[in-house]
Amino acid sequence: MIKEVIISFVLVVLLIAGVGVFYFDSIVKNGIEVVGSRLLGTSVTVNSVSLSPLNGSGTIRGLSIENPQGFNSGYAIQLDELSVNLNASSVFSDVVEIESVRVVQPQITYETRITNDNIRALIANLSSDSTGETENGASVAQSEAGKRIIIRRLTLVDPQLNLVAAIVTAPIPLPDIELNDIGAEDDSTTVADALQLVMSTLSSTILSASLPNLEDLREGVQDRLQDGVEQVEDVVEELGGRLRSILN
Repeated sequence: MIKEVIISFVLVVLLIAGVGVFYFDSIVKNGIEVVGSRLLGTSVTVNSVSLSPLNGSGTIRGLSIENPQGFNSGYAIQLDELSVNLNASSVFSDVVEIESVRVVQPQITYETRITNDNIRALIANLSSDSTGETENGASVAQSEAGKRIIIRRLTLVDPQLNLVAAIVTAPIPLPDIELNDIGAEDDSTTVADALQLVMSTLSSTILSASLPNLEDLREGVQDRLQDGVEQVEDVVEELGGRLRSILN
């Protein structure tokens, strides 16, 4: 009898723990999507979150930031997987303490126009987030005023950047990016300010990167023009075939 009671108790504890983990992951996933989308002024989506509520370590998979309005590429930033280590108990407090964030080979599409680019457009959205309206009419800044963060270390390892300009596309090598102590122990920062620091650092790194040489650009243009010529030839051939079948 005692053995059956113990087994039942253990099963109940495991069930509660499983439900707790599910809701913990859902809370973090939903928070990233809702707050990120509001602050950046574009859609932010996450495929899945797996964080341990006991030690705060885990992964965030498939985080994508769509391009802001006015740009043609689908996404500005795509992160296959983020390794995260945070103080799990702080998720429900006023200050979320993040020990480390590590991203390997983030995919960044840098789409540039004559006077602007997509990364700086996202930064501009962050700068104007205080005027953004939520569904209930309150500003984003007001709705998130109670939530602040500390990030002790953030690293982007081997960033993969693709330049998109007019009809030219070309890869650009970027160095690793590391930021430490975003929000000090006695002076935490807002989510918007932390995002702005990260995005501004990324923008500065891109603008100071070595541009692709003229030969690479020339080959890129030729490849795209050749693709266009082949597509036109295919269409002409198809139309010619249809006309021949009609005449015959």
